[in-house]
Amino acid sequence: MRVGLHAKSLVVDDRIGVVGSHNFDPRSDNYNTESMVVVHDAEFAGALKASILRDMQPDNAWRVARQEKPPVFSGLNYSLGKISEKLPIFDIWPFPYAVSFELREGCNPLPPTDPRFYECYEDVGPFPEVDLPLKTVYTRILTAFGAGLTPIL
Repeated sequence: MRVGLHAKSLVVDDRIGVVGSHNFDPRSDNYNTESMVVVHDAEFAGALKASILRDMQPDNAWRVARQEKPPVFSGLNYSLGKISEKLPIFDIWPFPYAVSFELREGCNPLPPTDPRFYECYEDVGPFPEVDLPLKTVYTRILTAFGAGLTPIL
């Protein structure tokens, strides 16, 4: 059994801090599968705000952008990837054209459209800091989303 948790945090008017796993959608509301805590305290809200702002700094975040175009067949990879996205069940093209990039030390943040983008950002792959072979990651994704297709496969 695999279990995962990610939190949602927000600060309201610099005086209310909210931390939880609650999704703001009907499923979370109706099934009560998520929870959150609301803290009415300016000091807590300030600490939470500082934490959120720190985490949002370019040094602490990855940027998703197109991979640098290889000198050969870059258009073919992009075209096959786009065709694969249109398939009715799931995307089967194994070579993503977008990956995560990390800002290099000494560089300032740049938009992916800037010609110097690839000089200032390092390609860290589609699943940064996940210490698994890419094939294993894709297999898990297909297992999770393709399980419902077993009767027709």
